[in-house]
Amino acid sequence: MEIVPGVYQIDLRVSNCYLIVDKSGLTLIDAGLKRSFRTLVGFMDSLGHSPKELKTILLTHADLDHVGAAPKLKEISGARIFTSQIEAEALAEGRSSRPLQLGALTPLTARLERLGGGMRIPVDQVLADGDLLPILGGMEVVFSPGHTPGHISYYIPQYKLLFAGDSVSTQPDTVLYNRMKIFNWDAGQMRASVQRQAAMQPAIVCSGHGPVVFRAADKFPSA
Repeated sequence: MEIVPGVYQIDLRVSNCYLIVDKSGLTLIDAGLKRSFRTLVGFMDSLGHSPKELKTILLTHADLDHVGAAPKLKEISGARIFTSQIEAEALAEGRSSRPLQLGALTPLTARLERLGGGMRIPVDQVLADGDLLPILGGMEVVFSPGHTPGHISYYIPQYKLLFAGDSVSTQPDTVLYNRMKIFNWDAGQMRASVQRQAAMQPAIVCSGHGPVVFRAADKFPSA
């Protein structure tokens, strides 16, 4: 799905990734599960682009359903991996960036967490709130903790487009607080992050799970 010129949603079912095509090459926001590699490469091929054109992999956070294919994509392309300091430390150690009470999870979600264990992913560059990246005329890094301690989002002012990762959930025409409470690190920080992002008045919100929301500025939770 093309969201705006050169920006595509890739629905992996387990999560969403986003591909940006511009003169600097290909940029991927989040990287699905390890098994998502073929789907991601196939999507690039469908647009007439080789995965070797991938220059940048931007990760919102260290959860396994957002980082799994990053190592193999980096291996074939030489792409550089970016995320926040907190998430980078977790990735380097092959762990979640926040403690989870696995006993409180269902057997399926506990298994998913275990599947992510031991995947060590070195990060090439650490990002901080307010950093600017030379992508689509300028992309801003937005610190958005709550779902995880070091979660970051990415904002393109040119299109008023927010890549929110798991800092929010989306349904058709609605932006919500992340509903997966057992996976959220700090509910208070999450709410503060959502309200901060709402104040940015984004026109488009792209989440880690759920549909893209257009005309999004007035579709955030009110409190």
